[in-house]
Amino acid sequence: MKILFTFFLLLPSLLFAQTFTNDTLYTIPVNGDTLNIPINVSGLIDSTSSSFGLLSVCLDIRCTTVADLRVMLRGSPNDSIIMLADQKGGAGGGYYGTCFQENASNGWIYQGTAPFIGSYYPQQSLNTFNTGLNPNGVWNLIVKDLFLFSDTGSVDYFSITFGNNPPHTPVFTGCSYSNPAGCKCPDGVSTDCDLFPQMTASAMDIEIHHQETPGHIVFSNSTPNIGWGPLEVHGIDSCFCGTTPVSCLDTLCPDSSLVKQLVNQRIYHRSGNTMTYYDHPAGTMFYNPAHGHTHVDDWSSYTLRRSTPNPDATTWPVIGTKTKTSYCLTNDGDCNFNYGYCVDSAGHVLHKSDIPNSDFGTVSGCGTNQGIYPGNLDTYNEFENAPGIILPAGTCNGNYYIVSITDPDNHFLFQNHKNNWVAVPITLHDQTPGNFETGGFSFSVAGNDVTFTANAATADSSVWMWGDGSGSSTATTTSASHTFPSSGSYIVWLYAYNHCGPTVSADTVNILPVGLNDAVESVVSFNVQPNPAKDNAMISYTLVNAIDVSLEVFDAIGNRVKNMVNSDQLPGKYQVLFDAKAARLSQGIYIIRLASGNKIFNKKLVIE
Repeated sequence: MKILFTFFLLLPSLLFAQTFTNDTLYTIPVNGDTLNIPINVSGLIDSTSSSFGLLSVCLDIRCTTVADLRVMLRGSPNDSIIMLADQKGGAGGGYYGTCFQENASNGWIYQGTAPFIGSYYPQQSLNTFNTGLNPNGVWNLIVKDLFLFSDTGSVDYFSITFGNNPPHTPVFTGCSYSNPAGCKCPDGVSTDCDLFPQMTASAMDIEIHHQETPGHIVFSNSTPNIGWGPLEVHGIDSCFCGTTPVSCLDTLCPDSSLVKQLVNQRIYHRSGNTMTYYDHPAGTMFYNPAHGHTHVDDWSSYTLRRSTPNPDATTWPVIGTKTKTSYCLTNDGDCNFNYGYCVDSAGHVLHKSDIPNSDFGTVSGCGTNQGIYPGNLDTYNEFENAPGIILPAGTCNGNYYIVSITDPDNHFLFQNHKNNWVAVPITLHDQTPGNFETGGFSFSVAGNDVTFTANAATADSSVWMWGDGSGSSTATTTSASHTFPSSGSYIVWLYAYNHCGPTVSADTVNILPVGLNDAVESVVSFNVQPNPAKDNAMISYTLVNAIDVSLEVFDAIGNRVKNMVNSDQLPGKYQVLFDAKAARLSQGIYIIRLASGNKIFNKKLVIE
């Protein structure tokens, strides 16, 4: 009778959910060691099935950046391991009352953003353990910090729950190695394509996080992946000191330099419902003892530059530089948590949902296998990038650009290697006093003879490049003249120098064939900059033939407030300063009206 009574006491616990808990606080190691947290399970039936088995894994983890963590569950007794979450969540911190279960309410952990609160589908199914295994014994939660640098964290709670009728594993419809059909090709139609990453640089991160000191600019830098596949690298067993092969177990060369290990980039290829890959040589990596993890060489370069009219900022003259920076390539943030960091070539800001294969990837972290999944990004903050760009002695205050280039040596294969840089305007205030010359110039055309006037009124010297194969001319005054050999369009460049350096400008001069003047439109450009303006704005317009010109300013209700030009003018470019402060005009909307012959052009100007 006693045995029968005991059986009936136990029977309810087998028919309903039973939870096993470890609420001891465990600190997550920051040196790369693996944390194993045990739970002893006992008193359950000796075989799991689709009728009885593991229902959920719940935990509390406090961590600065959960995307640095790999969280796994080891079962008992056969030591099978499944991945609960591998570096997911972007730059947010914390699993707070988070449960992994197959009937979750918040969807896949792939697509979530930290802090994680509530229930999520794990990366690998809990039903792996519900296949006839004996659940009794020691289970382990396995946690590893893959960044190995500055994060701190702890596991405060861990529990596993068993019960009747474990829910079926949901079907993952997104892109993964095991689900090629969920992966989109770049054209959105085909099913046979390479899934290249598209690595960019974040202008917003630099704009928000930069700091100037005398002789230095320190800033944060992020490299988002907005492409169709992961940026994935694997160190191979081939290491060198200079050109001498050495063991990859070594970290230092005889001359105390760091051992370099060769790297392959893995490119995934979808072919219908099959996923394959191929490897591409992609430079080197090395173990960084200061950071305690492995860096991929020459991932980013940073320079301070002065702009020119060339739209490609990578061609602009360099004022100050930082040696190319090596990175640990990991999912340190994402396009949702760091909204505004992910921008396409057309300037559109992207969410993760705008990136078709978001979160596709198999490795990340700071070991010899690293990667950045689509929709995710890596960030090196101001502290990690110190001392930043070093400015040469004599650098002047004024307007510059920080130009950040991702993979400057083209080691890696991208979908588009022309979208891997940003130019962020900044103004220096703490350097040598002095100002750059004003850019731009105006000109007038008489036949093939053109007279130029530079806006750089106090330049020590000016170099004009005429764009017609005749070389250049140097002037010490604001004016210069040139005779062009024939009709046509010529791009004229002006380099105006003072002790701060050159200011570079360019404009197009049109020389019309004789007798064609009356057959073309008189005004070919009409601009007002800046707009909105605070105190004044520069009005510029270009004429291609001689004509009478009227330039007037009206307020929003049509009252004329200033007559600026009323005369016959030769072909050329003209610049007129509209000084709203001197005219004592209030804030509001004004109309700049340019009339030439029987044509009228209007521009709206906002005075702030």
